[in-house]
Amino acid sequence: MVLPRYAACSGAGMRTCFAIAFVPLPGAAASVVVGLCGLVSLSACAGSGSGDGSPGFDLGSAGNEAGVADTGTWAYEGSTGAPEAAAHDSGGGGFDAGTTPDTGAVGDTGTGAEAAPVDAGPPAATQLAGGDQHTCALRPDGTVACWGANDSGQLGDGTTVASATPVSVQGVAGAVQIGAGWAHTCALLKGGGVMCWGHGANGDLGNGASAASSTPVAVSGLTDATALGVDGYHACALRQAGSVVCWGFGQDGELGNGASVDSSVPVAVSGLTDAVAIGVGSGQDCAIRQDHSVVCWGYDQYGDLGNGQMGAPSNVPVAVLGVTGATALAAGIEHVCALVTGGAVSCWGYGADGELGNGATNSASTAVAVVGLSGVTAIAAGGYHTCGVMPAGQVVCWGQGTSGQIGNGTSFNSAYPAPVATLSDGARVAGGSSHTCALTASGHVWCWGNDTSGQIGDGTTSATPLTTPVAVTGM
Repeated sequence: MVLPRYAACSGAGMRTCFAIAFVPLPGAAASVVVGLCGLVSLSACAGSGSGDGSPGFDLGSAGNEAGVADTGTWAYEGSTGAPEAAAHDSGGGGFDAGTTPDTGAVGDTGTGAEAAPVDAGPPAATQLAGGDQHTCALRPDGTVACWGANDSGQLGDGTTVASATPVSVQGVAGAVQIGAGWAHTCALLKGGGVMCWGHGANGDLGNGASAASSTPVAVSGLTDATALGVDGYHACALRQAGSVVCWGFGQDGELGNGASVDSSVPVAVSGLTDAVAIGVGSGQDCAIRQDHSVVCWGYDQYGDLGNGQMGAPSNVPVAVLGVTGATALAAGIEHVCALVTGGAVSCWGYGADGELGNGATNSASTAVAVVGLSGVTAIAAGGYHTCGVMPAGQVVCWGQGTSGQIGNGTSFNSAYPAPVATLSDGARVAGGSSHTCALTASGHVWCWGNDTSGQIGDGTTSATPLTTPVAVTGM
């Protein structure tokens, strides 16, 4: 999903933050904004270490509140009761994210014995990005960790050695969004700059060169970016005034500048000055305009551009037919989906594996509605599959499933949204070429699907698809 522009939030113990996702916490009347500065901020700041006698969120600052005696440990207390050590009210209710054993299961509404390993601990990630065979996570402190294939240096750790567990990207601080392509990765920084690393032969890194880098390099001339999209061998950024620039592979028109050639520096997408969000696919890119209509440019073999044509690529933006009220975009290989007002989802492009989610296996050159979805809060596209997060935290996926990327315990395609097994508290989702990862409401990461290069992140590799979620080590 493409992130919204910067949004200010303020209150006791809070700092300006980049709005990433709004997720209701159990037992709380407010919603959470995951921020760039490593905090999870509670709107209205109820009981935030203030000792006001109400439930609230403890950011680790001094102060006593109902149900939480601050010991400097991250905790959320969703119910009242006797003070405790930064964990969970023994009277039941509330979300337990501390490190101390208590009575009551994580996020429960009753009591019962719980062992310490059940405690989730502080959030490990605020956003995810899936590449071809690698995955990355944005940490709450603005640093980045990646795992999986590393043949082009896409893990950013200064090596080209694959890792089946997360490794830290060198030299990135203050990141607010990340994106992953086939073999390169980029990060949007707090000040509006962008850094990229990994494959660079097509100008993927945007630094004026055509060489790979195993450590991050700055994208040339970009200082006012507000959102980022990365896929294939190229990337795009939304600028503050509403224009869009792209760089990297451009031979199918995916840079949108009226040419069909690569560029190692950002070039402006023609005629686009009122964009509010972007979605970048492997060969086609799209933008939401201020009136919530959608335009796309690039590859179009299967109706990827949504303008009623097939086999007619365009190196300038064209209008997508049948979509109004768009709020977010997700673009994969040869297909695109839009989240619209009310939480419905519409898709267009390649559909032979069920990518469009409308119960059919035909491609479509105009938008068609995904069956049975409403109230969806976030979407993401992988290679030939797409996923969404439902209001209560259930994650559903549809499309190609031969590598287990649907996550429903099978290796079959699905032309309808299928619930991901065992996952009920999803907040965000990210798709790789043939794997999928989800970020839970507590800030932890689970992945499933193809694991041949360690992109699942549990410390192993497997030739057999992982058809249900597994926890990423250290995340």
